[in-house]
Amino acid sequence: MSRYTINPPQLKNAREIGYNHAIVEDGTFFMAGQVAMDENSNIVGEDIETQARKVYENVEILLETIGKTLANVAKVTTHIVDPQTHYYDGYKDVYWETFDEPYPCHTVLGHDQLANEDYLIEVEVEAPLTEQDVDDITPDGEIIREV
Repeated sequence: MSRYTINPPQLKNAREIGYNHAIVEDGTFFMAGQVAMDENSNIVGEDIETQARKVYENVEILLETIGKTLANVAKVTTHIVDPQTHYYDGYKDVYWETFDEPYPCHTVLGHDQLANEDYLIEVEVEAPLTEQDVDDITPDGEIIREV
């Protein structure tokens, strides 16, 4: 089975700093942690709700690149600064707006700080893909690369 890297232009250029935003391999969509960052490396939002919305917007961009949606997500891992406050006061509302029944598996991990002191949240998702889903991926050599 083929392996693909996914790096849409609406997100920061991950390859220039040594990673890929997502990889499709063995029928699974794996994603690097997404933060509230735009394509120009600007942090979007100073509060958990605004940052969470941007994070899930970035996740949607990645999924749409391979023809999938948030409904295809099976697993969410959320890394959150000060979860006692931020989970119940902002993040949880955005999560409920983002996902519908049947909800994905969801793990929330608390942290004192993420990679940048201004990040309040980082999210990773996994989505299973069928053989047909993988066959439908069309590499273009830049956004979707077969490696």
